[in-house]
Amino acid sequence: MTDEDALRATVERAAALIRLERYAEAEPMLRRVLASEPGHYGGLANLAWLLDLADRLDEALETARQLITHWPNETEGFYRAALILKQGKELDEALALLERALQIEPDEGRILRLCAQVLGKYPGRRVEALAMADRAIEVDPQVGDSFQARAMVLVDEYRWREAETAMAEALRLEPMNTTFLVQAGIVKLRLGAIDRARDAFTSALRLKPKPYRVREVLDTLETNGLPAPLLDVYTLGCQALDIPDLGTPGTAGTDPELLRKQARIAGSMWRAAVYNHAWSKDSRDRCRELASALMAADPTLPPARLLAAEIASDDDRYEDLLALAEPLIAEGEATRDLFRWAVYGLEHLDRLDEALEIAAEGCRRFPDSSESVSLKGRILAELGRREEAVAAAERAVELAGDDPGALTSAANVYKRLKMNDEAKEAYKAILRVAPKQTTTLFQLGSLYMLAYQDHRAAERLIQRIELPDVGGDRTAVLGQIRFQLGKWDQAMADFEKALATPMRDPVTVPGIIIGLQLFGPPKRFQPLLDKSVEIRAAGPGEPVTIDKLRLAAFTLIKYGALAEAQEVLAQILELDPENHEATIMAKVVADPDEPEHAEAIAVVFTPDPHDDEL
Repeated sequence: MTDEDALRATVERAAALIRLERYAEAEPMLRRVLASEPGHYGGLANLAWLLDLADRLDEALETARQLITHWPNETEGFYRAALILKQGKELDEALALLERALQIEPDEGRILRLCAQVLGKYPGRRVEALAMADRAIEVDPQVGDSFQARAMVLVDEYRWREAETAMAEALRLEPMNTTFLVQAGIVKLRLGAIDRARDAFTSALRLKPKPYRVREVLDTLETNGLPAPLLDVYTLGCQALDIPDLGTPGTAGTDPELLRKQARIAGSMWRAAVYNHAWSKDSRDRCRELASALMAADPTLPPARLLAAEIASDDDRYEDLLALAEPLIAEGEATRDLFRWAVYGLEHLDRLDEALEIAAEGCRRFPDSSESVSLKGRILAELGRREEAVAAAERAVELAGDDPGALTSAANVYKRLKMNDEAKEAYKAILRVAPKQTTTLFQLGSLYMLAYQDHRAAERLIQRIELPDVGGDRTAVLGQIRFQLGKWDQAMADFEKALATPMRDPVTVPGIIIGLQLFGPPKRFQPLLDKSVEIRAAGPGEPVTIDKLRLAAFTLIKYGALAEAQEVLAQILELDPENHEATIMAKVVADPDEPEHAEAIAVVFTPDPHDDEL
C-alpha cells in the first residue's frame, strides 16, 4: 500500500467514526494525516466537518479556511466555512464565500440550498432566495433538503401554507428525517394545526434526535405559549434531555439559575399567548401561576419581577404594574420594555407628568435608543409641549439611522401632534428607502384614513404590504376600509379571513365589532357581527339604530357606492317606513343620472384627493 493509499484509508476510517459521533477517536487519526501532509484534502475536509459537529466552531472555521487556501478550486472549503459563518450570523461573509463556490460549480445542490437560506435572511433578497431554492429542486429533485431550503425561505416570509407544502414534499422523500419532522411541526403549529404539529413532534422525538433538535422542539413550544394539547410532548422533550420541566410551577425550586430560565420560558409563553388560540386562556393562566411561584421562590429576582410587570401591563392592572416597575427602575434593573409599559400605564391613568419623568429616565438609561426618545416625544405631545415633542422626534430620527421601525416610531410623534402633513412626509420618506416596510405602510394608511378621511388611499397602501397578516388585525382594518368604500364582497372576505387567522391578535375581534356596530351594521353583515360578538363573549351586541344606518348611507354615497347605500336606505325604511330623509335619499340613489339627483350626490361624493401621491 502506498503512502497515499494509507492516508486515504485512515481518512475513510475517521469519516466512519465521525458518522458514529465518535469524535474523540476520529480526531487524532485526522491530525496524524495532516501532520504527514498538511494540505491533504480529505484530512482537512473531514476535520472541518468533525469540529463543526463538535460545536468547536472557531477551530472548524480556521480549518475550512485552510482547505480554501490549499484547494481554491474545490467547493468544500467554501461550503463548510459559509455554513459555520451562517450559524454565527455572519451573513455577508457567508454569502461572499457561497458566491465564489457557485462560480466554481454553478449547479451544486448543497451550495444552492445554503445560498437560498442565507439570502432568505435578507428581507430585500427573498425573491432571489426563492429562485435559488427552486434551482436546487431542479438540480436535486430527489433530495429532501432542496424542499426544506424552499420551506425555510417561505417561513422567513411568513408564508406558512406554502412552507407546509414544501416540508410535506421533503418528508415524502425522507419520512424518518428528524430535522424535517421538527421543522414541519413548527410550520403546522404556526398554522394552528395543533394535532398535526403534535404528530410531527412526537414522531421526531420517538426517533431519538440529537439534543439540539430536541431543544428546537422545546423552544418552539415555549415561543408558542406551551399549548395545553402539547404539554406531554414538552415533557417528553425535557425527559429526553434530562432537564426539569420548567413549564410547570415549582419545578425550579429555589435554584437561582433555574428560576431565571423558568422566568425566560414563562415570558416567552406569555408573549405567545396574547393570541386568541383555543389554548390561549390556559397558557396565560399557567403563566400567571408560574409568575406567582417565581415571586414566592425569590421575590427579589429581577426576571420574575419583570415578568410580573409585563403580565400586569397586559392585564391593564396599571397600579400593580407601577408598584413593580418603580423599584426595578430605581435598582437599575429596568429594560426598555419596562420603561415603555410604565409610561403607557401612567398615560392610561392620566398621570402624564409622571409618565414624562419615567420616559426621561428611560432616555438617560438608554441614550442611544431612538425608541426611548420617541416614547418621550409621545408624552410631550400628549402634554401639548409641541416644540419639545418636535425636537424629540427630530432627535429620534437622528438616532434611528436607517432602521425603518425606529423611524416610524419617530414619525408617529408627528401624528400624535396632529401635524398630519409632517407625519405624512416622514412616512413617505421612510417608504422611499424601504418601500415594503409593513409598519410604515400601515401607519401611513391609517393616517390617510383617520386624518384625511381618504379610505381609497388607505386601501391602496395597506394592499401594498407583502408580509402575511399573522394576527388578522391588519386584514380586519382592510375589511373596515372596504366596508365603508362599498366593496362589500371583499370586506366580508377580509373579515372572515381575519376571524379564521390561527394566530389571531386580541384586538382583531373587538376591532371588527366596533367597526360594524358604528354603521349599524347593514343586514348583510349582521351574521358576521353576531359571530364576532359570540367569539368575544362580552355580552350582547349593541342594537341597530337608524342613526347608525344613516351614517353608513352617507359614507357609502361619499365613496360612490350607490347600490350599497340603497341597500342601507331600504333597511332604514324597514325600521321606519315614514322616514322622510331615507325616502328622499332612496329616490336619489335609485336614479343618480337625473340632474337634481346628480347635484345632490355631488354634494356628498368626495373625489380621490391623493390619487397622484401614491
